[in-house]
Amino acid sequence: MARKVITEITCDACKKKGSGDVPATVELTIGEDAYDLCEEHGERFRVMLGEALGGPTNTALSA
Repeated sequence: MARKVITEITCDACKKKGSGDVPATVELTIGEDAYDLCEEHGERFRVMLGEALGGPTNTALSA
């Protein structure tokens, strides 16, 4: 009989701060590093990176 294995991917940031196994829905990849994040942490990092890079308009102008 065939078996189906289901793996739940959890948020790396929640696990690091001790919040338990929160399901990850966002994958953040920077160079060779990849992070699995929940919706809250994914949005938080998106905003921080956007501010650090000056937003999409400034980033496009600098290219």
